Amino acid sequence: MGNIIEIYTLKTMSEADKKRIMQRAQEEIDAIYPQVRKVIDDVRQHGDEALFKYMQDFDGVKLDATTVKVSKEEIEEAYQKIDSTLLESLKILHQQVQRFHDFQKPQEWMTELSPGLLAGQMIVPLDIVGCYSPGGRGWFPSTMFMNACPAVAAGVKRIVMCTPPSKDGKINPGALVAADLAGVKEIYKLSGAQAIAAMAYGTESVPKVLKITGPGSAWVVAAKTLVKNDVGIGVEAGPGEGLVIADEHAYPEYVASDILIQAEHGDDSAGLCVTNSRALAEKVQQLVNIYTAELPEYRRNFVTNSLRKYGAIVLVDTMDEAFDFANDYGVEHLEIQTKNPLQDMKKIKNAGGLYIGNYAPLSAGCFCSGPNHTLPTSKAGRIRGGLNTEDFLKKITFEYPTREGLGYLKDAMVSLADYEGFPAHRNAILRRFQVK
Repeated sequence: MGNIIEIYTLKTMSEADKKRIMQRAQEEIDAIYPQVRKVIDDVRQHGDEALFKYMQDFDGVKLDATTVKVSKEEIEEAYQKIDSTLLESLKILHQQVQRFHDFQKPQEWMTELSPGLLAGQMIVPLDIVGCYSPGGRGWFPSTMFMNACPAVAAGVKRIVMCTPPSKDGKINPGALVAADLAGVKEIYKLSGAQAIAAMAYGTESVPKVLKITGPGSAWVVAAKTLVKNDVGIGVEAGPGEGLVIADEHAYPEYVASDILIQAEHGDDSAGLCVTNSRALAEKVQQLVNIYTAELPEYRRNFVTNSLRKYGAIVLVDTMDEAFDFANDYGVEHLEIQTKNPLQDMKKIKNAGGLYIGNYAPLSAGCFCSGPNHTLPTSKAGRIRGGLNTEDFLKKITFEYPTREGLGYLKDAMVSLADYEGFPAHRNAILRRFQVK
């Protein structure tokens, strides 16, 4: 069978291998755009009729306008179905995530920018947002919090949550309880591209939102890309990615364990290690084989398939090369397991989220640490960071000059208006000093 994950030397790696590793699942996403576009157009044009048809076709779930929205009774029932240990864990997770995102909220400010001119910035929440929490490969109460808590911190009044139901039309009770604890009042039993289309354009049963957040499958990623001219899409969060930067001081047991974290999400995920130590690389390779064999079959299959397609242990000559590789890759989750991780952290420019030191496995960030685990994938980490409170806010600037304040800048304003060829601009300024 061979090893589950291969060791490559960066300077001798073939261009084909480098492209495959760097591109990860993007080709899979590109291939489904025509199918996803058809779903979106159909839901946009035919509303509930198309929405419920696709839920029947794709998920085998029969829904209508009376059953698509989770009822209060279903939420109450969910609390009865989970044990006290899980409920307490969900409350701890909620507290951590909400507290972190409350700290993230920016402050309004105002200052006298020049004599007689007050200027500043107001912070205004979006009116209505849509959040997607995936469920096709498992249930993720944690993602409910990661979507909803920053919206709550921002002050969003209406949060719409879509998450896939099981075959019996029910939502996982842990996920429902999480959504309720987070303060979500509108939860819909919807999945995939049809859920994104419903939130983007609205149907008879699902309200149109201003922004859609949340991770998902290739279908969800493609759908968000196709609707982004009509609705905000937040973080482009698709198939999971994890990369561990490790030097000779790292523990191979930790590194191997952490490579598997994102790989077990699905066979379109990616798990990598980049190191300057061949001894570490070889030990990690052996341990990945051992640890994968310990997993349940369906997770074991995900890990095996994803690491053989998009996984790698990359050997470099120097740690500077390791950081260059990581910045080029622009990974969703980046761990730094080195002798001086806080110092090395400053070498990172492109990553969705950073996990620093030997005691920061990605799984801590997935659950109870507090920072958001909805992070950019497919190199989007080169452009932005993870989902945060500001994603649900508008920053509206204002200026309030007195007559003297406008007069202080009048000559410069008039000169610029003349230079740019805008006489109405100039006249609006001058008339303030001509009319008594």
